Amino acid sequence: MSWIAMSMRKMQLKKEISDLQLDLTKISQSIQSASKYASNISDGTITFAEMSDCPSDFFGTQVDFMNNSSQAAYQSATIKTNAYLQQLAQTNAITGNQYGYAMGTTDASGYDQTTIFNEIYKEELKKYGEQVQNSLNQYEEELEHEKEQVETQLQAKESELQAYEERVKQNIQQDAIKF
Repeated sequence: MSWIAMSMRKMQLKKEISDLQLDLTKISQSIQSASKYASNISDGTITFAEMSDCPSDFFGTQVDFMNNSSQAAYQSATIKTNAYLQQLAQTNAITGNQYGYAMGTTDASGYDQTTIFNEIYKEELKKYGEQVQNSLNQYEEELEHEKEQVETQLQAKESELQAYEERVKQNIQQDAIKF
């Protein structure tokens, strides 16, 4: 093989290795970012500290989460609070106000609707966060699988480069002028 062709192949292998290392770095950063985002939304809410500590590639996603989780939790909590209060009123009516007396009120209007709503709202935020985390876990698994594939390709290219460099050394020794 000519020296030019051998040098070109060696450069090509080094470029491929460099590209694979860059891909591996990007995938690792994506995994870390996804993990950070998952920890930020784990409780269903995002604090100012979590927002400021958000990875840049998930900033928009985190803002969307804040908007969507709040709306979804509000709608669900409103429906569930109304249903819960209706159920309490029916139970109170069926038991002849005995349930109300046990709960500390004589009619359904005496229940602390705000407290009930807030508790349900918090639960719904947490559920929404869990749903998003499930899809994030799937995304992280895909990234891990991709990372394994790139690592395998990288090892193969590094082995090929090492073997190629050995061949080049052998060719140099064989082609050397002997006196």
